Amino acid sequence: MMLPVELIPVETRRELIRSRRQRKKAARRARYRRQLVRYALLLLLLAAGWSGFSKLPWSLQDLQADVIVHGNEVATADQIRNAINISNKQPLYKINPRQIEKQIVALKAVKHAFVRRYALPHPRMVVEVLEEFPWATFALNPESAPLSVIAQSGRQIPIKDFPHVPQPPLLIYGQPNLKLSGADVSQWARWVAFITKQTGQPVQFVDMRTAFDVRVQNGDLSLKLGQPDATLTRRLGRLTSVLTAIEPLRGRLEYVDLSLDNNIPLKVAKKEIVRDRTATASSSHSI
Repeated sequence: MMLPVELIPVETRRELIRSRRQRKKAARRARYRRQLVRYALLLLLLAAGWSGFSKLPWSLQDLQADVIVHGNEVATADQIRNAINISNKQPLYKINPRQIEKQIVALKAVKHAFVRRYALPHPRMVVEVLEEFPWATFALNPESAPLSVIAQSGRQIPIKDFPHVPQPPLLIYGQPNLKLSGADVSQWARWVAFITKQTGQPVQFVDMRTAFDVRVQNGDLSLKLGQPDATLTRRLGRLTSVLTAIEPLRGRLEYVDLSLDNNIPLKVAKKEIVRDRTATASSSHSI
């Protein structure tokens, strides 16, 4: 049972106050010691981390071994590594993956690239590539060898730089400066498929050497398309209606002219045409 403060002797109360102050000081000193130990451990960890960070080999030592390439079939791994413009002594954490991706996509066979950096178990870079999808083979004319492959994006992939690129059977003839966008390729792919669907024969080539006089070879049927404008789909739709009419003329037919809106002229040779040769005398008929 505790006595009221008024009944405790003065000396005893002084001792109690002194003892309480000493306990508070001891607790404060213990708290300071714990904080000091925590700060010392934190500084030790920071020093150890910085030492490891500065002394470990964070740079790529060998591009051949430390740059791993996945997903490539047309572009070789060496071509992709050579496209990466970095120094062997450049720390891995200072390399910008987005910049590396732009350098790789500059290769005409690569559509997208994704770069990932890894520090452990050793510094390395992993490159995932998505290559262009071939749509047609490009040549200057029927007598010349193919120069490139036109991808679905319209990009031309040079065969001399990427010899393993698949060469589609569809041939495109054009001027050396021929440029097609992704939208152009999609439109031509629909037109080619439309012709094939109507005739039941695959399209061998599209001759774009003259922009206002495009020609198409569809099996044994030659088509003159004229200007490839917004009316071409409608003009191609008339092809089915003339197939029966031109059947008796197959041996002498030079081409079907689909370039006009009102009628469909037929260029017919007076003599039977020998395959892949031009007749010397011909006449025109219209349907």
